[in-house]
Amino acid sequence: MMARSMTGFGTAGRTSGRYGVEVEVRSLNNRYLKIRTRTPGMISAMEPELEAIIRRRLSRGAVDVWIKITDIEPAEGYRIDMDLVRRYHDFAERLARELDVGGALGVADYLNLPGVVADRSDEAEVEEDLKALLSSELERALDQVEKMRIQEGMALSEDIARRGRLLGDIAGKISRRAGPVVETYRDRLVSRVNDLLSGANIEIAEENILREVSIFAERSDISEEIARIDSHLVQLLEMLEGEGDVGRKLEFVAQELQREINTIGSKASDAEISRLVVDAKGEIDRIREQAQNLE
Repeated sequence: MMARSMTGFGTAGRTSGRYGVEVEVRSLNNRYLKIRTRTPGMISAMEPELEAIIRRRLSRGAVDVWIKITDIEPAEGYRIDMDLVRRYHDFAERLARELDVGGALGVADYLNLPGVVADRSDEAEVEEDLKALLSSELERALDQVEKMRIQEGMALSEDIARRGRLLGDIAGKISRRAGPVVETYRDRLVSRVNDLLSGANIEIAEENILREVSIFAERSDISEEIARIDSHLVQLLEMLEGEGDVGRKLEFVAQELQREINTIGSKASDAEISRLVVDAKGEIDRIREQAQNLE
């Protein structure tokens, strides 16, 4: 069975070169794919690429992603604007000449001047090494998410298949009960007519009774509904064994099964069939609930 749950969790982390990266991914049920990322500002420009990786791997679910980056060489995170330093130096020499002021600027003085030292994390581009590290660790975390989703999806699929078989058994019982219901109605009708006409010199033609029974049989006929239920159950099992995203398809099949059972319930004139219809609705509700957990 290849159906996958929408619930999963995965983590990954590794240090390479200057950076250490930790990634955590959580996935919960959602009708569509909804991605929320919590990332440091230094990689905000890379968020569309990270989301593209997730969309390639997952198609449904509310996905939360947390990324933590550790700079193990923080000094490398800064750059010195040498052109600006030279301009400051030229200004200082000009002041010394024109105003006859003595003294000189030291290295520390230059480093404290505005704009000389800049934080590289403010730059729009993310370093290629960091990009590669982030992508690989996100993929590894998603591997764990998918493994969990597959395992839970198998359990959900087995439960849905079991409930589908139970529903098939119930439909079979309803179908077998439908024939005797018509016979019971005929016998009860004849008995009631005889009781009403006892002592009177009135006779009811048998064809009139047969016509009334025929009308009842046609009105209460559920053979088409049973046939459609059987067809939907075959589709349900085929979907569980197939590839791809099946959650929404199974929800639709459950909706169609509900429609057929409701029709049978409206036609039922028998307490036993009504009881079986209630049982069938219970199984369909559970199938729908489980399908909502599948991708």
